[in-house]
Amino acid sequence: MYIQPEIIVVVTAFAVLGMEMFLPPRHRVLETPVCLLGLSTALASVVYLMIQGDGNFLDGQFLFDGVAGWFKVSFLLAGLLTVLLSADLLNGRFKIVAGQDRELIHRGEFYTVVLFNLVGSMFLISATNLINLYVCLELATIPLFALVAWRRNDPLSCEAGLKYIILGATLSAVVLFGLGLLYGLSGSVDLFTMGDNLSFGPATKLAIAMVVVGVGFKLTLVPFHMWAADVYRGAPLPVAAYLSVASKAAGLAFMFQLFYRVLGNVLLDVSMAVAVLAAVTMTLGNLVAVVQTNVKRFMAFSAISQAGYLIMGFLAPDGAPSMVYYMLVYVVTNMVVFGVLVFYLNETGREEIEDYRGLSRTNPWIALVLMLGLFSLAGIPPLSGFVGKFFLFSVASKAGFHWLVAVAAVNSTISLYYYLRIVRQMYIEPGFENDPPLRASVSIVTALGVSTVLMVVLGIVPFFYETIYEQTHNWIASSH
Repeated sequence: MYIQPEIIVVVTAFAVLGMEMFLPPRHRVLETPVCLLGLSTALASVVYLMIQGDGNFLDGQFLFDGVAGWFKVSFLLAGLLTVLLSADLLNGRFKIVAGQDRELIHRGEFYTVVLFNLVGSMFLISATNLINLYVCLELATIPLFALVAWRRNDPLSCEAGLKYIILGATLSAVVLFGLGLLYGLSGSVDLFTMGDNLSFGPATKLAIAMVVVGVGFKLTLVPFHMWAADVYRGAPLPVAAYLSVASKAAGLAFMFQLFYRVLGNVLLDVSMAVAVLAAVTMTLGNLVAVVQTNVKRFMAFSAISQAGYLIMGFLAPDGAPSMVYYMLVYVVTNMVVFGVLVFYLNETGREEIEDYRGLSRTNPWIALVLMLGLFSLAGIPPLSGFVGKFFLFSVASKAGFHWLVAVAAVNSTISLYYYLRIVRQMYIEPGFENDPPLRASVSIVTALGVSTVLMVVLGIVPFFYETIYEQTHNWIASSH
């Protein structure tokens, strides 16, 4: 029963692929609703299993618990919103601009790759075996290489895919080397047994460093962030949206499995290194974002800075609830912003920050949604981004890292400045002459509506954080 969500996603993937193979082209438009139905059913299944309680599947090789449930909710929400945001490009509903190849082709294959990536991420957070953990990490990584390079005739997309796969393959090998050291030091591949057998010696430190280097690539931690700007710039925008949240969530899930189940006893010993990594990541991300002019590169460095805030939760053992909550908040908030960027690029072919001037006069509701999303990323109350950052800052403060809280507060102020650059263009700068109001499709309206409501509700309804807090503490207690 507890494998039900994964089975639903796999069945949906094969159903969509079969439709692509056997249906005539005019009927393949049905693949989108089938994909949405499958993901919605899987999401409902996860919520049902969370209500039922903890359990295991595949002879105890995988566990389903509160933390796994919330991560799977984040993954499935990211998948659902990505399917909605990519529908217009797959259906050919976009403005054709000379010199730009923005069409997405092969709808069925595109959805299948996204769904298998989701399955890898969902198995990743449930794995209790080191071999399963690594295989799931690769399943959550390799499909992204194909998605980034999906536009075969676009030089930027091909370049982004090539850079991503070279760096990704290299750092996957580094992770595997680190995991091999942990296996050799512990004599077991069971995550719970490994934690009991490990001591914090030089070899363990080397293994931890190797794993952090590899996972830092997925989380876009400095100095392993060098791929982000070029990959976001070259990838199709819906893929960049999915990459910004799915890759981070998978990396965080992997770190949860290792840091809490295997290395829980040594977490406090590496807290200073984590604090320095967080400070450097958020500072570089924010400072470089200030000078960006392209919205894709802008969002890449925004994502880097958000990773710095996110890992502040590792400074204390009780920081896990804050990270789970912030990951959920980040998924919906980033999808709000990317949803508007996808809509505007589809309708106008423009992707520079200054191209958003006058948007509030042609599409006031779209401009309002984008402003709310940017303010949530900056941490403005009462939006959920503020609540998430408040809990992460509290973790750092309780752990004694008051200097890091000060650095994070200054960085939040810097981020507000560069997010306001887009708001200024929309609300203050004069718009383009004779620009008509832009009409959003049903899929875009649905994606923006769902993500905006969730972004606001997560910030003002305490039920979500209280539930995450209780379930995550139970998960940490069972991990030792």
